[in-house]
Amino acid sequence: MPSNTSPNLLAVSFCFPPLAYPRSIHVARLLKHIQFKTLVVCADEKGARQDPTIEPDAEGYLQACLRVPFSADGWRKRANGVFSRLNPPLWNKIPDQYASWKAPALQVVESFARDTSYRPDMIVTFGQPMSDHLIGLELKRLYRVPWVAHFSDPWVDNPFNLYDSVSRRVNVQLEKKVITIADRLIFTSHETIELVLAKYKQDHREKSRVIPHSFDAALYPPFSGNAGAELTVRYIGEFYGKRTPKPLVKTLRAIMESSPQLLTGIRFELIGPTDPQVLIDSELKSLPDGLIVTKPSVNYQESLRLAGTADGLLIIDAPAEKSVFLPSKLIDYVGAGQPILGITPPGTAAGVINDLGGWVADPADSGEVRRALESFLRHLSEHRGMHKGVWGDPNVRRRYEVAVVAASAESIFRELLS
Repeated sequence: MPSNTSPNLLAVSFCFPPLAYPRSIHVARLLKHIQFKTLVVCADEKGARQDPTIEPDAEGYLQACLRVPFSADGWRKRANGVFSRLNPPLWNKIPDQYASWKAPALQVVESFARDTSYRPDMIVTFGQPMSDHLIGLELKRLYRVPWVAHFSDPWVDNPFNLYDSVSRRVNVQLEKKVITIADRLIFTSHETIELVLAKYKQDHREKSRVIPHSFDAALYPPFSGNAGAELTVRYIGEFYGKRTPKPLVKTLRAIMESSPQLLTGIRFELIGPTDPQVLIDSELKSLPDGLIVTKPSVNYQESLRLAGTADGLLIIDAPAEKSVFLPSKLIDYVGAGQPILGITPPGTAAGVINDLGGWVADPADSGEVRRALESFLRHLSEHRGMHKGVWGDPNVRRRYEVAVVAASAESIFRELLS
């Protein structure tokens, strides 16, 4: 627990355990390992999926946790259904569908401060969702203490945000206000800094830092490898939009035609929620039964066990000229210590996998994907049972250990208090 002399940190994160968002994992893990007296303001989201295996003791490391109700029930839920088809310019886009959470969150903070004489020494806001940063703007104005804005993804420059010209213009102004007023800007990769801050002055770049996602080695089962008869390669996560298993299916089909022996005793498992139409469009049925098996979502702790007991792990990303995203599941894979193949564009994830000593291929280059997959499978077959410990360059893995990442974050935070 933090000492009595630790600074008061006010952290705003819509996502927090037990809400089953990847962001819940990152925020709780980081706050657990820094030596501040932390007050968390998070969402109590009605109807959202929960996962009690995500940092079940998260509140035990906090000064207090204020859970602010949020619900999309009633008229808003009905309106979402209608407007999702009509796609009006501003609905759920300023900056996102959680904007209505801002007012009650601020009210709860003000009430708590009034009742307890609480005053923060520092504020940190975690986006996604970017509505958290709009709360940060108000808290900065109210308390006039250092404010850190932490971005898990780009805001305006995120290619998955389907802005029209009107909503884009408004979000450009909101992002600019946050970028300008925040005292520190935290991103998960250098590539994200380059993308987001290309349109800003140099002084904004100078107040930017990188804190990547982290893994906690204590959460994985003891290393034992896969005890099954087949070599098992696992993809753990969701497919959506342009991120589909199609590059894998297409490549396996080509290998089946020319080198089927390479796939003998190999089993691919796709674990997580997937739209059935995505599987149909990816033509999974064109492969032999049992080569690719789909499985439903599992809780977080089970996902770590499955990653740690696979023979190999797979990342599949949407095609792009360059990707600045650092997928959270990739860092979970790093912690699992099993060989990794990334079918991912040039960019952040590809760089991490290359540094580890893994295999990388651009999903837009079918020849490259085939060469990487064949090399990956040969390695798994030739080295099965030979790994005496975790796979991957130990110096690279160390960068993502929670103690290292948390120490870096705490140092960055304390810069503003000195």
